[in-house]
Amino acid sequence: MTQSLTFIEIDIPFCSLTYGVAPCTASIPTTGNAKCFNSIKTCQDRAHFTESEVALRFAKPADYLPREIDCIPSILSVEFTPATVSLGRNLGQRASLTITFRDHPHSDTGHGYDKYRAERAYDPYSQGTYWGKFRARQPFLRGRSLRWISGVVGQNLAEMETRYFFVDSFDGPTPDGQYTIIAKDMLKFADGDRAQAPALSNGFLAADITATATSIAILPSGIGNAEYPLGGSDYLCIGGNEIVQFTSRAGNSLTVVRGQLGTTATTHKAQDRVQRVLRYSGMDVANIAYDLLVNYAGVPASYINLAEWQSETAAYLGTVYTANVCEPTSVATLLSELAEQAGLAIWDDNLAQKLRLKVLHGVLTDANTFTPDNTLEKSLTLKEQPDQRLSRVQVYFGQKDPTKPLSNLDNYRSTSLTIDANAEADYGSPAIRVIYSRWIPEAGRTVADRLGKILIGRFRDPPRRVTFATARYAMTDVELGQGYRVESLCVQDATGAQSDIPIQTTRVNPGPDRFTVEAEEMLWSAPDQDLSNRQIVFDASTFNVNLRGAHDSIYPAPQAGDVVTATINAGVIIGSTSTALPAFNVGSWPVGVTINIVLNGSVQGMGGTG
Repeated sequence: MTQSLTFIEIDIPFCSLTYGVAPCTASIPTTGNAKCFNSIKTCQDRAHFTESEVALRFAKPADYLPREIDCIPSILSVEFTPATVSLGRNLGQRASLTITFRDHPHSDTGHGYDKYRAERAYDPYSQGTYWGKFRARQPFLRGRSLRWISGVVGQNLAEMETRYFFVDSFDGPTPDGQYTIIAKDMLKFADGDRAQAPALSNGFLAADITATATSIAILPSGIGNAEYPLGGSDYLCIGGNEIVQFTSRAGNSLTVVRGQLGTTATTHKAQDRVQRVLRYSGMDVANIAYDLLVNYAGVPASYINLAEWQSETAAYLGTVYTANVCEPTSVATLLSELAEQAGLAIWDDNLAQKLRLKVLHGVLTDANTFTPDNTLEKSLTLKEQPDQRLSRVQVYFGQKDPTKPLSNLDNYRSTSLTIDANAEADYGSPAIRVIYSRWIPEAGRTVADRLGKILIGRFRDPPRRVTFATARYAMTDVELGQGYRVESLCVQDATGAQSDIPIQTTRVNPGPDRFTVEAEEMLWSAPDQDLSNRQIVFDASTFNVNLRGAHDSIYPAPQAGDVVTATINAGVIIGSTSTALPAFNVGSWPVGVTINIVLNGSVQGMGGTG
């Protein structure tokens, strides 16, 4: 009989210094009445707190616990709610691990406990309880690493299954002697209550400015060097309604170009806020997601294999994205927009300590198949999901003014409508999704149209939800987010013959003796992207177009052999705001790139002033 083992490890911050020994300047009674417990909360010289991590290990009690694994057997229960991967909608649902511990006396001996126990005037075993003292010493647990280790007798710790989480909250100890820790997966770091992009800027105007002023001063003193770059290609949003490009900065004095990125220069009052703008211009979605997660959500860079993400987007996506984010916005919101508009799935692989990114695409016909022979008896079920169906997708794109809310329909230059009329006839009614895109710029109709085709290709027929279970340690382990096929008596073709369907796993719950799996049928009929024939469509009047710039805002770098076709639709005017600027500039291209211009509208310069 298999004897299961469960351990929890928590990394706590523990000062490596000794009380009162340089560089620690703490002393009794100057800084306190008693020595610290080498924790942040009890530290009496925070300037010299020198953090090291100590791993505390706990176990579920069992008569067969291996003596060679040092642990405290105080775990009452471990409850796991697995993450749910969202396929092309948002960031899904976070994995949650709830551990309940039994409180008990403790001697305060061992690494991570009381270094000065022998000097105390009390007996730590008879005074207080383990979790009561822990709560007083370690109240700053949020974000600390926690590991859930599962194995069987005969394995060492390195051979056991380890899943990685971060402490989100805790409670206790309660009157009945229980202490609870709740841990989440890494994507919790992206939630709006703890991660925003861009970060809120603290600068504000030092004085009123006119609509033509190009030099501005900001306050408070020193804020320029503290929060603002030196200028060049950086943008600021003044008062929430005008974007300026600042070309240089000296201390708190900035030189700016007014009314940029579709906004209008206007007057502003002293103390109007000066917010940095987060700008992504023609970037691979892998790079955007990496920047948001690492630089704004604080995810360790080691959690992301950027080269792997870039290979995925290069193989299956083939477009780039552009956006201007003028106000602090939840990182989770921005990533969810990208997941929907680029057709992505992003999730935490808590076994590998990696965040995964996949572009939605079809499942190979020779993918591993789950059948009644390698799943637990009668565990495989299918459930219809009629609310997942789509027959038309409406995309609003080409924001005129990025300072305005996404829901302002009059702030978009263009719309793209994709309809599957046959689906509406087959199912008897439309099923509509509306997308307001900050990520698809003007001239990005090809990208917007493809988004509609991808979504309808994925959801024209509602995908079924599939559940099944496999035995642990039976060579049928299942990976979250991966593509498989399922064969069952429940799956038949029109003749009644048993068939199989493609699936992508969205939830995997690891139990002591089995994996319980949820997946979604992976229907796919979207056309492949042809990157050698690139279409750029101008369907709304605009000014001072640089064709190469428009191309680079929606496509990767061009290569010899590519054909770029720019179409100016009927009724569209490409004009100029200055006699010194061309209305339409083809730009510079690599040798071997063919440029075609289809002019159904008009291109006209500004003309003279006479």
